[in-house]
Amino acid sequence: MTKRSKRRSSKKLSSNTQRAVLGGTTGIVIIIIALIAQFVFGIDVLHTDEQNIEPTAVIDNNGNGNGSSVLTPIAGGYDGGWFQLYFTQPINSQDESRFNGSPLENAVVNLLNSATQSIDGAFYEMNSQPITDALINAHERGVRVRVVTDGEFGLEQPDTTVDQLELAGIPITSDGTRGAFMHNKFFVVDSLFVWTGSTNFTHNDIYNNNNNSILIRSSQLAQNYSAEFEELFGGNFGKTSDQSIRNPSVTIEGTQIETIFESEGSAPDRMAQLIESANTVQFMAFSFTEGLRYGQDRAIMDLLVERFEAGGFTLQGVVEASSRRFIEPMYCAGVDVRQDGNPDVLHHKVFIIDGSIVVMGSFNFSNNASDDNDENMLIIHNRDIAQAYLEEFARRWAEAETIPQSSYSC
Repeated sequence: MTKRSKRRSSKKLSSNTQRAVLGGTTGIVIIIIALIAQFVFGIDVLHTDEQNIEPTAVIDNNGNGNGSSVLTPIAGGYDGGWFQLYFTQPINSQDESRFNGSPLENAVVNLLNSATQSIDGAFYEMNSQPITDALINAHERGVRVRVVTDGEFGLEQPDTTVDQLELAGIPITSDGTRGAFMHNKFFVVDSLFVWTGSTNFTHNDIYNNNNNSILIRSSQLAQNYSAEFEELFGGNFGKTSDQSIRNPSVTIEGTQIETIFESEGSAPDRMAQLIESANTVQFMAFSFTEGLRYGQDRAIMDLLVERFEAGGFTLQGVVEASSRRFIEPMYCAGVDVRQDGNPDVLHHKVFIIDGSIVVMGSFNFSNNASDDNDENMLIIHNRDIAQAYLEEFARRWAEAETIPQSSYSC
């Protein structure tokens, strides 16, 4: 394991040499405005209980407040102050001795090691021993640890480490054998930090597949994910989950973040809204099918093709080679789409819209994800984060391959 990231001091709202003195009516008015911003408009200004909780890899607040952030390159990704963004770096190996040192895996371990109060994890599958050990260690030092997992892939896979959590006394809920998947990959730590993305906590996803994950510091975003976790932990899966979201849109350091949970949500409808007003779309997709429908049974893929054929709309995509058959309408329409070049799996679930909006999370672009599974999606309005994803798109595009004409009957 690599050394833990060096701590950096967070910016403070006040110091010994600079104090805000609130008095009389002025103080009351300011407090009322702050409360309205926090609880009515979803602006995360109070940072509830954040002052004394800090992960090993520090998230400080240095955004410039206009939907952009100061991104500092770190191993495996970027530090943006209130977030850290990671992309996997595939080594394409089945030699378990090489499964160590991943910056993404280390970041998860550091986050879990930093927990002082609670860890709630909802994940499709797990066999990462370092992450498993970090959960058990947290449980043993008195942190409340709870887990929700998929009944098949979380519990029944031969190499799963979820059984180790169970033996350690960590309470676990699964979705049993209902057919659909509990497909999330998220952690909520100390009611303050949210880790989410496309990355399963497995050797293949961390070391061989192309994936992305983000760690965000926001008590309001954590409230969303904690509420979803409670529903899942209570056995409410799929469309039986509550459709309401405490903070459907939060603003952190000038960046708007929308939260959607499926299959009780409306992810395709929101995607269609964004696409209809977009000038450019790039996507990286493990699975993208015509079954992803919005509105009155219209397909997202058909919407993209219509926008492309009408002109004035740039559309590019990289799809996992094993699922290339699903994007025939795009290929036959002349859309610039390629199959990935990773000998393992391109596992991203990403749309980049107008170079300023990123759609990411566990949500595959399919009817199963929108109608049956338990999934989460974030829509992040931040140009610098979008630029980081465009750089990942460029890397995947450079190694991608032309799809053979024989793949389709255009």
